[in-house]
Amino acid sequence: MKIAELKSMSRIMALAMMIIATFTACSDDDGEGNKPIVFPELKNINCAAGETAEISFETTADWELSSSAGWCKFQNGEFLESLIYGKAGKQTVTIATSADGQSHNEDAVAEITLKIGNESQIIYKVTRARKEYADLIVSDEAGNVYDKTHPLTIKGNTASSPVYTVIKAEAESGVKIGFTNPEWLSYTIDEKAGTYQFTFNTENTSGLNPKYPIAAGTYTLTFVTEDAATAQTDKVRKVEIPVVYEGLQRDAIAISPTYLNAVASVSGEELSDDNGIVENMQSTITAYNDEFQPVIFAATKSINEDGEVEFAYDFGSTVSWLHAVTGTGDNKDKVTVTVDPNSNTEERTATVMVFPKAVYDKIKSNWAGHLIDENSGDIKVSYANNIMTSITQEAWQEQGERIRFQALFMYAYDYDQTGFRNIKDFFEGAFVRFEDLKSSAGVDSYNVTENNVWKASVPKSLLKKFDEMGEPGYGPGKLIFEAVDAATNQEITEKTSYENISSEKMAGQAWSQDALKLVRINGIGISFDNTSYETYGNDYQLVVKDEEGATLALCIVEVYDDTQE
Repeated sequence: MKIAELKSMSRIMALAMMIIATFTACSDDDGEGNKPIVFPELKNINCAAGETAEISFETTADWELSSSAGWCKFQNGEFLESLIYGKAGKQTVTIATSADGQSHNEDAVAEITLKIGNESQIIYKVTRARKEYADLIVSDEAGNVYDKTHPLTIKGNTASSPVYTVIKAEAESGVKIGFTNPEWLSYTIDEKAGTYQFTFNTENTSGLNPKYPIAAGTYTLTFVTEDAATAQTDKVRKVEIPVVYEGLQRDAIAISPTYLNAVASVSGEELSDDNGIVENMQSTITAYNDEFQPVIFAATKSINEDGEVEFAYDFGSTVSWLHAVTGTGDNKDKVTVTVDPNSNTEERTATVMVFPKAVYDKIKSNWAGHLIDENSGDIKVSYANNIMTSITQEAWQEQGERIRFQALFMYAYDYDQTGFRNIKDFFEGAFVRFEDLKSSAGVDSYNVTENNVWKASVPKSLLKKFDEMGEPGYGPGKLIFEAVDAATNQEITEKTSYENISSEKMAGQAWSQDALKLVRINGIGISFDNTSYETYGNDYQLVVKDEEGATLALCIVEVYDDTQE
């Protein structure tokens, strides 16, 4: 039994020793964990707004770092954090400061707090200096400064588009800058580039015209910082700049309207162009300070193999039959073209060009060298905008051996524009037939020289078609009768007026649907009022007379019913 008890006691003793050893080990660990935490000494650093700085410290345990100010944060890769964490060891952390809340009155301090376990302590104080005022400076992109003694010159526009003058306005970072400008200046702002783009406002209500220059002394462009009224500083917060405008660019010109492919009658009193009859060939010229010069060049017109009109110019000849006169007073920006009568049996052509004075003075000594394209022989494209008109005057026509008649159909006539819209030699198979009555019985009774009497037979279907095709804003279709081989001064007219038949003189250019080109018309247009052709007596007559009143040719207009055929 004693032996058994000793074994039991041995086991108890062994177990007791194990427990003692365990407690001893635990006690040793607790001794190290209770060591006091040592924080780094407090340091003070400076970091300007928008810059970064590094802070360093060492810990023996996990740590947490925080900033007391929103403008001071920790850089964590691509992100900025107000709170970061880390493991024990030596640490270097980058802080970044912003201008948020920065004032001109005092410095700002952010406290950086290190926390280890349950203990924390401020280890850095970061001072961000107060915002410093800087002078407000207005300059061009090259750095040339504008102020009271250095005026801003606004570049001149072209005749068709604005030209911008670019400037910068800068002060300290973050301050807002505004400006007040004369009403005749328009602008755009490029916030990304920090620039202002100014140009002449053509829609100004001051009555100023971009043609004319504006001298210094009347208008001011003022830039000012948002705090100009309250800032306590000697730095410049407001800049007043005298504004000068160059006026339209010296080589710029606009001519409105222009008269292309113009035609003048033999008398010179009737003018027409691509758009129809021209009551008064006058253009408004837009040029610098109304300084321009009209010039007339003799030309010869021809048709090339492609059917296109070409001009050959003679810069050495004087054109005495065409006049381009500059107005005076309120019309000093106008050029008016007039044409003398043509007594020659050949047509004549000339071109009127208008040049800004600066361009005129530069090229007048060598017109051909400057104006003509060597390859095409025509006016260079760069001078196309200087052409006011290319005009051809009809030749005087002598009376032919025998005057005849022809008819055209005009089915759209714009009274508002006094221009022909479309004409045709025939209309959907409907023809006006002309019959020579010279040898007919009783022709002598008409008392026409050499019995030159004709009959025009008009199909009723054509007149019905004219009634059906009325368009809002356009007159009814008309029959245009022309005298063929009549002299220039011999005009086709009514012998007498006729009830329910309207007539008017037709002279000018029209677009031919058959020839596919502009053609010259000189005749009389007639139309039947309110289907009066249904009861028409076939006795309406047209005549051509000489200067003494003798009838040289007569045409009887008849209507026949082809609708029953």
